[in-house]
Amino acid sequence: MNNCAILLWCSQLNTSATWCTMLSTHDLPQIHYNAPDDVIWHHTSWVRYWEKDIWVLPIHRPSGIGHWVLCIIQLLIKELYLFDSMGDRTPWQSDVKVSSIIFKLFRLIDWHLII
Repeated sequence: MNNCAILLWCSQLNTSATWCTMLSTHDLPQIHYNAPDDVIWHHTSWVRYWEKDIWVLPIHRPSGIGHWVLCIIQLLIKELYLFDSMGDRTPWQSDVKVSSIIFKLFRLIDWHLII
């Protein structure tokens, strides 16, 4: 999944890459399991997400049969869109904590770019 995301991101360098970024499927578990800030920064800073209006976050849902959910984060209008093809079958609120990654990434911006 992450390799496909990188290919998609690279193919859009001349268009959407200026306002949109692709985050890795590894970012959410790292934050969930309290990885050190330097590790998270190392894995996320190369996409320069703080310069983008839209973040695309693929999320793996391991519970149940395991499948992928896509989260689109629109910062300017402060909205999240979760696309889950199986959302009507199983509740997702308990295992998809998108707000935690958003708060952590903003805190890392403050720590690394402002200080």
